[in-house]
Amino acid sequence: MNGQLLQRRGRIAGTVVVAALLVGLGVGGVSSAAPSAHAARRSLNMSGTAHLHLTRKSGNVIYERGTATGTLPGTVTARFVTGVTRVTGTVTFFPRGGGSLTLSAVGYPQSAATIVHFTGRCAVRGGTGRFRAALGSGSFNGTANRRTWAITVSAHAHLTY
Repeated sequence: MNGQLLQRRGRIAGTVVVAALLVGLGVGGVSSAAPSAHAARRSLNMSGTAHLHLTRKSGNVIYERGTATGTLPGTVTARFVTGVTRVTGTVTFFPRGGGSLTLSAVGYPQSAATIVHFTGRCAVRGGTGRFRAALGSGSFNGTANRRTWAITVSAHAHLTY
């Protein structure tokens, strides 16, 4: 029984990490100034919410997809590796304005309940288009349904690009 509980906690944590990553990428605002060869890097404080759903599961690896709202609304994909006490993953956000942001995340489930709360940290590791040199970090929290793997995540992050 303890082994199953730990396995469930790990899967939940993984889902939380994915959700957090998605939110971290999907939240924020961007200035509309045209870039120049000598333009200074832009700085952005982001906050937003992501809603994710399970697309595939293979052992302790979970794949999620969903939408993010905020100043960079768009779609999100994620891949998480779940463990007993923590979940790690990579999340890619595709803002409607173009480009993409890729995040790494680490999340920690707060319980082994069917509806679990989680917290974690994320790091922006780059992207494509206007976000190709993006760097940043943030935190997230949310809830995950362990039966359906539906996840809602709220995130706050600081980004330079």
